[in-house]
Amino acid sequence: MCGITASYTVPPGEVIDRATLEAQLVSSIAFLTHRGPDSSGTYISKDGRLGKDHIIRLGHARLSIIDVEGGQQPLHDIEGHVHAIVNGEIYDYDRLRPELESKGCIFQTHSDSELIINLYKIHGFNLVHHLRGEFAFVLFDSQRKVVFAARDRFGIKPLYYTVMNGRLLLSSEMKGLMGFDWQAEWDVHSIREGGDFNDNRTVFKGVFKIPPAHYLTFSQTGQLKIQPYWDQSYSDSQIVETRTVDEMISGVRDRLVDAVRARLRSDVPLAVALSGGIDSSGVAGIAAALLKEKNPAAKLKTFTLSFPDRGDMDEGPIAERQAANIGADCYVIRPTEADLVGTFEDTVYHSEMAVHTLHSAGKFLLSEHVRKQGYKVLLTGEGADEVHGGYAYLLVDYLRSPDPASVSLGVPLPSPPELEAIVKTIEGSPPEQDHIPVSQMSYSDSQLARSMVGGISTPRVWATTTTPESLFEARVLQTIDVVEPTMAIAEGIRPDARAHMESGKWHPLNSALYTAAQAMLPLLLRQLGDCAEMRSSVEGRQPYLDQKLVEYMNTVPPSLKIKPSKGQNGQWMFTEKWILRQAVKPFVTEEVFLRKKDQYNAPITPPHRKDGGSELEYTPLQGFLQKRITQEKVELLGFLDWTGISQLLNDYLRSPENPQDGGLDRRARHLLMVAAYIILQEKFRVPKFVF
Repeated sequence: MCGITASYTVPPGEVIDRATLEAQLVSSIAFLTHRGPDSSGTYISKDGRLGKDHIIRLGHARLSIIDVEGGQQPLHDIEGHVHAIVNGEIYDYDRLRPELESKGCIFQTHSDSELIINLYKIHGFNLVHHLRGEFAFVLFDSQRKVVFAARDRFGIKPLYYTVMNGRLLLSSEMKGLMGFDWQAEWDVHSIREGGDFNDNRTVFKGVFKIPPAHYLTFSQTGQLKIQPYWDQSYSDSQIVETRTVDEMISGVRDRLVDAVRARLRSDVPLAVALSGGIDSSGVAGIAAALLKEKNPAAKLKTFTLSFPDRGDMDEGPIAERQAANIGADCYVIRPTEADLVGTFEDTVYHSEMAVHTLHSAGKFLLSEHVRKQGYKVLLTGEGADEVHGGYAYLLVDYLRSPDPASVSLGVPLPSPPELEAIVKTIEGSPPEQDHIPVSQMSYSDSQLARSMVGGISTPRVWATTTTPESLFEARVLQTIDVVEPTMAIAEGIRPDARAHMESGKWHPLNSALYTAAQAMLPLLLRQLGDCAEMRSSVEGRQPYLDQKLVEYMNTVPPSLKIKPSKGQNGQWMFTEKWILRQAVKPFVTEEVFLRKKDQYNAPITPPHRKDGGSELEYTPLQGFLQKRITQEKVELLGFLDWTGISQLLNDYLRSPENPQDGGLDRRARHLLMVAAYIILQEKFRVPKFVF
């Protein structure tokens, strides 16, 4: 795990003297030191006439995980023609290295990252098909004078790019671009469409994410290409299933165990993030069992967030009982509201987007404690919901169509009239879980966008997370033409995938899972994953996003992901992530196995009365918002409306609500989003948006 940064100038490029080239590269790396505090390295190509030759600059901030002593970067092949910087972990090292050596490749380290160079020499751009893991890399072939960069299949590791004055700039985080004298500007068009939440745009003009499962090439003529190398696919919705249920449970279990085993490889101490849910409990249970296979006395270390002030919403005690069940040592972190609010600015700076909950603040605090206890590697449960069917909003899309594939398995299924009736009931009720949205959900609008993806509502659900129109200055609404966020999500899905959704080839649940993985998962992996972990120099590993496990899960019938059953009262019940529960049952407590999913949340305490009187005392969150959101700061942004925001702020300060589900008052989510834009402007020195 590391921070990588690169710059490539092709003729006729900007003329920069060598001292400036070196200073800019060092400055860029400095912005990423939190990602790799153990060491750093640079490479600048030899050049004769600056501005007339091709100039590549590679920078690397290292967090030492594998081959601690010998894995310094940038990496170079033995001939000195191929150079690379790599972030993340490549698995199957023990299998790939002998294969490559048998073909004449020479390794100079024991680092898994060096696989990138030798795979390139044997397979060229096809090297990405041989990679299993969480990674982002930049490779430069000095003979062909081409830059080749790629991200892993799910976007676990970040990589941003922009083209400025004839130079291609790449960095693990956008702040790294500042070292190359890049000037951030607001992309209000992207902000209005939710591009930063839903696709590969950012809040800053001209800066993009390399999409998950894509690679970038930049040639010596300055041609930039972004191409896909992998995509998820699902079984035909009409297929007759020939496997037994037990066979598929074993298939999921075997692949998950293998995914955890691969991610236990480390030359430094590792731990597991443990909540009270089935996802992280399954990982922890499997990891503990695998460690004890090698050493019966081995003790897994787990880290848990606990919020004791919120009663039955506190997962801490459940996680502690799971840790005791598997013989693990459990570190419990109990942050207060003041702790969560106190880290919010740092959360925004590292997330580089308009954060509007305290969810990621909790993960930031957990990662901080992980590192303080001496651990650099953290296995987590992210990705299970998007693959196995865990979110409450997925149920209505599961119910939109019968599941013929499960008939041969003997799974009792609702009849078409029953499906239709349940769908109408769900669509006529408030969302079961409502922790994240800043806008209201609707099942009646965005019909064209929904029809493009087979009628599912998942894109509309996720569109509720984008900046609401009520916050924008009137001129923004009048002069910047945009598509609404649901359409932006639908249009961002690959055409062949949309065709499978619209034609019914994919069951609606699988269409919803695909959409969640495309639009929602990369953002969650960014806020709750990489950004939160790397801020404290901790490498996160996600077994549920192992390619082999995901590809197998995509063949499992929908009704084994969300399994229906009929109660004694004749009412249908639905168990989310059913097959995953069965797969991890040997590794978790009965309490965890039976527990219904609760959406991850970092709850805050209700407001208090001053000295027992009628006047409310501001909570830490209220105090922060009152201090941070001022007329001067809002108007300096140039695209938000102070009049409406000030009314919203005063209303929230006067009469805050404390939802029973542990979520934030929606007004607080709006205001956190405003505060986040203010923080981004200050941290990235963004000028005021001008019409």
